Amino acid sequence: MGKIILLVEDEKNIILGVRTCLDAVGYEVEVAENGELAMEAIERSHPNLILLDLMLPKFDGFEVLETLKSKPETSSIPIVVLTAKAEEEDRQKALGLGADAYMTKPFRPQELWDVLKKFLPDEDIPQ
Repeated sequence: MGKIILLVEDEKNIILGVRTCLDAVGYEVEVAENGELAMEAIERSHPNLILLDLMLPKFDGFEVLETLKSKPETSSIPIVVLTAKAEEEDRQKALGLGADAYMTKPFRPQELWDVLKKFLPDEDIPQ
């Protein structure tokens, strides 16, 4: 497959869970544990999709989202917010800043695969 997914997350158990789901279907997963490292990773690896937490050290997810969607070189990368923030206000803010999808934690592997199928449609992801 060769698709790179950047997971921007600072919780070890979520990193492990997402990595396990994505490794199972052959994705290369890069992890950035804060907003600053995320910006560096995006320049370095040019991911095909970003899974972005909102509650992060350094820059929060909203700042990362706004920055990425405002730059021509990163504005087309699909960004899926994956967060514990389940309030409608946060969902609307993230989508308003350009998030392509919004998922809340905890999540089921099938939910993650369904979102990936939407943005990486040619991939062999479990049904």
